[in-house]
Amino acid sequence: MIMKRKSWKAVPLLALPVFIFAGCATQVRFDAQRPPNLNTTGIQRVAVAPFATAVSGAGQIAQDLTSNVTSRLQATGAFELVSYDAVRAAMARGDAENFADAVLRGRVTHFATNTVNRQRQEQYRRPDGTTATRVVHFQVRDVEVSFEYYFVRTRDGSVVGPVRRVGQTSATSDVHGNLTDGQTLARNIITNQLRFFYRDVAPHTITISRTMQRESDRDLRGLMNAANASRRAGDYLGSREAYIAIWNNHRSIPAAINAAILFEATGELEDGIFFMEQVFEATRAPQVLQKLTQLNREVSYLLGLEALAGGGRSPAEVVANHAVGEISGILPTTPRLWIHPTANQPLVNDVIDNMISAFLGAGVTIVDRQMIDLVLLEQNLHLDGAVADSDFVSIGNLAGANTVVTVGMIGTGAARRLQVRVLDIETATLRMQSGTGVAWRL
Repeated sequence: MIMKRKSWKAVPLLALPVFIFAGCATQVRFDAQRPPNLNTTGIQRVAVAPFATAVSGAGQIAQDLTSNVTSRLQATGAFELVSYDAVRAAMARGDAENFADAVLRGRVTHFATNTVNRQRQEQYRRPDGTTATRVVHFQVRDVEVSFEYYFVRTRDGSVVGPVRRVGQTSATSDVHGNLTDGQTLARNIITNQLRFFYRDVAPHTITISRTMQRESDRDLRGLMNAANASRRAGDYLGSREAYIAIWNNHRSIPAAINAAILFEATGELEDGIFFMEQVFEATRAPQVLQKLTQLNREVSYLLGLEALAGGGRSPAEVVANHAVGEISGILPTTPRLWIHPTANQPLVNDVIDNMISAFLGAGVTIVDRQMIDLVLLEQNLHLDGAVADSDFVSIGNLAGANTVVTVGMIGTGAARRLQVRVLDIETATLRMQSGTGVAWRL
């Protein structure tokens, strides 16, 4: 069965060149982009507030964290650092949004240090050559530090995060007075715990390693080895075409998966997904579905990066734009949309306003809210709480809609995301359910 190609918006302006590394015979390594773990969409101007703490003895640790985070934030190259004093003064006036998009805040939540005297027995050799045992006294200092950090948007006070870190370390010394002090050990913990800080706040590049599959059918091993030899020689396109030919002629699932890996390694995710959808349609094999899911996950990362590229656009605008793109691909020929919020939340309403504006701009008919209210009044119906799909079908039919789009929001902080469902009123079938990828984050 030949499936229609998916429509997926590429992001060439954000795409980094793919670098292929030499590896062992069964490994393919390449660079891939990742969005930050926190949804920093629309955050460019940042003020760093001094880290707070109510923990005894942690004042210096808070200062060290403030300095460390500030330098690391600047090192990402993704933000413009602005004076926190200026932003704090603007907060008092109520115009902080004119000076910064967000404030990075943090606090030390725990600091503990404990020093104990210990002893051990060890053997030593006397001058006369005999062996004896002596007791050696030494000190051990254990230190534990916990802290967290998060962004607070100046526009609406919403929190992005937090990220929580916990670290422990210890020092040992046989010489009294030479034991590393607790503050130095705490500073070492901070350095260690913040080594991947850039991944939390800014787009970054990681190296991915994929394992090439082996074919159990002895009759196909020669063909598989030849295809892999091309890859090892650096001919990724030739190797990919050889694996595709093995799949087409012999229905080898390992060959198909290897071809998908090479699609991914050469940055052709859309073609890889299209190919693997056909393979899954033909085989329904779990390992094919696993690879297809992996490819779609990579696309979600790129869509997250695209959202970040929106820069000055608000999260509501960026997510609404993504939602409209996803919904547009499944609409009937002459769509008449009813867009319904599942909760009365300001951010959801902002998203819906942006969606309606985009659909109207594309010439899509939107059923007026007053028409829905009139139907509800005439039928003595309500849309409070959970609403069954059958109710949406009934109300939509009466209001002249052929598609209903429900829009809500779930989760909090970095896990907050838009939840969208698309119901075909004429067939009473669910056409789309939004996923959990970064492109749906708010």
